[in-house]
Amino acid sequence: MATFIRTVLLCCLPALAGSLHADDSSGKFTIYMNGKPMAHETYSIQRSDGKITIDGSGAADMGLLKINIEDFRVVTNESYKPLEASAKAQMGKASMSATTTFADNTASSQVDTGHGPETKEIAIHGDDVVISSNLPIFPWSLLAPRVKLDSSEPQQFYAFILGQAEAPLTVTAKGQEPVEFANRTIKLNHLFGSMTPPSGQPINADIWVDVNRRIIKMVVPTQNVEVYQEGFERKAPPEPKPDAEQKPDKP
Repeated sequence: MATFIRTVLLCCLPALAGSLHADDSSGKFTIYMNGKPMAHETYSIQRSDGKITIDGSGAADMGLLKINIEDFRVVTNESYKPLEASAKAQMGKASMSATTTFADNTASSQVDTGHGPETKEIAIHGDDVVISSNLPIFPWSLLAPRVKLDSSEPQQFYAFILGQAEAPLTVTAKGQEPVEFANRTIKLNHLFGSMTPPSGQPINADIWVDVNRRIIKMVVPTQNVEVYQEGFERKAPPEPKPDAEQKPDKP
């Protein structure tokens, strides 16, 4: 289960988007797996003193495994270059915390997974999107404002998995299209993301964002995962029809 949760996060590209304006913003995610809600997240984005801060929390119920994200926080400059990040969460009975500072294309981290703090430094590209190897999804919000919606060419970025490693990711803008929800149909920008984690095959996701670069809907087909912004309800797929050609058995 823990491996799946890590995969879910890595799938979710490029996550919930912050506004292009200087105003503060906030939002909520509901995350579905196999058509059933399994996680909720709340976040806020604040801009002041030349810095952008995204901060939030969340919880997931996977049956035997429950996750409580007490806090996940990332601070960047106005160009979305990370300055510092921190996280604190509980996965089942295990707790974890991590803090990282970024300078001179180096990420300096202190991570505690319940066995005492461990310090590590790794070289990165310096303008990475900071995420977690676990939930939450909302830290990806600081990527979408950087994607060029008027270009159909693949765009290259990097993600820093908090306290662990760097991974390349590619985002391609697919243009605008109508997207249907349970309570409305609206036109959104379609993005396609592909990320290659440090160990494993590339993971793909489809993402739809509004004019303010908020992620409204996200789908990871291979994991049966869907993500929806509050106010945009999931439209349930139609019930499977019985086989019309199937004939009753003769007595």
